[in-house]
Amino acid sequence: MVDAGDADGVMRLLTNEKVEKKVLRRARLKAATYGREPLMAELPPIETQEATSIVAAAAASAVVAALEALGQDTGHKGKVDPSVIESVYERIIIPMTKDVEVAYLFRRCGREPPPQYAPDRMSVDVNQL
Repeated sequence: MVDAGDADGVMRLLTNEKVEKKVLRRARLKAATYGREPLMAELPPIETQEATSIVAAAAASAVVAALEALGQDTGHKGKVDPSVIESVYERIIIPMTKDVEVAYLFRRCGREPPPQYAPDRMSVDVNQL
């Protein structure tokens, strides 16, 4: 496909919707989990706690974050909206990564990538997002 100059065909081969959905879900879960103050912050210092209390608090925090990421309101709000992070991945990071991969494959085969995949221009215009 590179020899034929078919950048769109290369992009189709690089696109794996199943994997992209997994990445988006993982980004949303991580944003929900790490974009908040841990419930453990309200516990007494660790040296006075039993290990089971610490593990239970960490598990509870993870469960709350997962439920929120899946769209169930738990009443506990984080510092960042997980849907915003998911959108950044969906609209900017994943498309830009695939653009770089297309350009890389063209260059690896000794050809210049098409203009829409050139280093100074990506196929997704982030200014219009």
